[in-house]
Amino acid sequence: MRIKSIIVKNFRGYSGEHKIDIEKNITALIGKNDAGKSTLLEALSIFYGESKPDLADLNIYATDREMYFGVVFSELPEQIKIDTTAATNLHEEYLINEDGDFEVVMKYTATASTLGTKPEKVIRCLHPTAEGFESLLNLKLTELKSKGKELGVGPDDERVNNLWRKAIWASAGNLETRKLELNVDNFDSKVKTIYANIESLFPQYYLFRVDRQTSDGDAEAKDPMQLAVKEAQKEYQSEIQSLQAKIQERVDQVAERALERLHEMDKSLASQLKPALKGAPKWSFDYRINDDRGISLNKRGSGTRRLVLLNFFRAEAERKSGSDSGSIIYAIEEPETSQHPNNQSMIMDSLLDLSLDRSRQVIVTSHSPQLVQGLPHDSVKFIEFDKVSKNTVVETGKKAIVKAAESLGIHSKQKFGSAEALILVEGKDDELFLAHASKMLAQAGDIPHDYIAKGKIQIVSAGGCDNVSFWLQKQVLETIGLPYCVFLDSDRTTKSGPQTKNEKLVADMLSSGLKAYCTRKREVENYIDPALTKGAIFGEFDDAKKSISQSDSLKYRKGKPRKVLETHWPNMTRDQIVLQSKYIDSNGKTQCEILDIISEANKLLETAQ
Repeated sequence: MRIKSIIVKNFRGYSGEHKIDIEKNITALIGKNDAGKSTLLEALSIFYGESKPDLADLNIYATDREMYFGVVFSELPEQIKIDTTAATNLHEEYLINEDGDFEVVMKYTATASTLGTKPEKVIRCLHPTAEGFESLLNLKLTELKSKGKELGVGPDDERVNNLWRKAIWASAGNLETRKLELNVDNFDSKVKTIYANIESLFPQYYLFRVDRQTSDGDAEAKDPMQLAVKEAQKEYQSEIQSLQAKIQERVDQVAERALERLHEMDKSLASQLKPALKGAPKWSFDYRINDDRGISLNKRGSGTRRLVLLNFFRAEAERKSGSDSGSIIYAIEEPETSQHPNNQSMIMDSLLDLSLDRSRQVIVTSHSPQLVQGLPHDSVKFIEFDKVSKNTVVETGKKAIVKAAESLGIHSKQKFGSAEALILVEGKDDELFLAHASKMLAQAGDIPHDYIAKGKIQIVSAGGCDNVSFWLQKQVLETIGLPYCVFLDSDRTTKSGPQTKNEKLVADMLSSGLKAYCTRKREVENYIDPALTKGAIFGEFDDAKKSISQSDSLKYRKGKPRKVLETHWPNMTRDQIVLQSKYIDSNGKTQCEILDIISEANKLLETAQ
């Protein structure tokens, strides 16, 4: 199961009900201090029972005294066990909402002076409302049997509640399903078991707060250490008992000698002195975390302390999930706090890698331009308090990206100078690819001018096409009014098959009247002539970067091959470029793909003129 949306009502700055979508992989909550970012993380903590709201949390502009916290879950289990002999699913029990998701809300009601301590737990769903069919989840087995016999229906196995409900609902001509809120407390005990079992499948939630004291006394640091102690004690229990017996024997011996001396003075004072433990030995071990230089974590800089404890937090969350494959939500407040920009990039890379695991979701709040620029563009949610409506507003999509960029000071770093047209690419390799190809083709007379070398066409590197930086750069180009085109790797791994993400993006741009191109091969490295490498073998849609890197024994960085294009592409001649980019078009004619792309890009100057 994954979290699809967070629901809050009348909680702190959120007046009325708000539903905030959470992305499958990573979600970044951006906004000024006190905008309401941490409020959403706290709302999840309350939903999961990790903390409780109080009366002061009730929004001062609320039109009613109800405060609630909910979650919409997607990717639901196909079956839910009721007991060892029976199973059901949420669809058959009419417990899913109109989108096919599972929606649960914890409602708190406030009086003038108090807030209820126990929330009302409700499920929002499309549920039968037809008379006589609306409350089957509340009925006991005997009541279901009675109702089924009245209708002349029943299951093969009359011992199973959910089979009775299924048979009764199936007998209705029209169940008249409507949006309802079902109170879990009203359910029959068997249905409560269904809810308890589905609740046990919720992804586990772990919040790492920014307003914390970072030392090796923190729970995230101490708990794993104490866990190791407990596990060691359990493993060596027989040795511990043996040691305890030896210690007791030694203490008894001391007591016996003391008794002998006492009897020398007066035997009537005591017939025996028997040492007795007041309680079981605690075997307490308090550890200090030192680095390889013997320096305690407490003595390190705040950034280092926070970075270490962040990873202790991750390790403990993995342990509590039961296994590395358990479903986990990491909520991390401002991971960039006290971190050097290099560390910020490292943290963001780590969180992005973590979020690619299907059993992990990451939610971060941040004020860091470095972190945000590398995020997928659909991950950004911008939060601000609207002084006019007296309410918190959560923006998504391109509007959120623009506001986040303005708030964090993310601007284009490009200086376009005398450029009359621009080519937007994903990275530096694409820039090198186009620049060298243009140079070689111009020298051979295939194109009249090398406009890239002359600076009339400037190549703009903006990172991956789905991240924030790319979309911000694209908006800058549209704003300044210079003609531009987009050049992307296709990322195609087979000749046939559905469009890749980049191919779809290019198709969408073309349909909007923009100029955009995708490589026919997988990526720019696939156009390198194998004759230049040390025997690397790769096809049009293979991972040429990996093959060439392994063949040439080029160094890896962060597990990824590097310098492949930088090493070989500048050695490509005009004939090699033409040969490696030849293809047969739909009319059966031989074409040169790279020549076509650069020729089309050069036509941007005609638009500029």
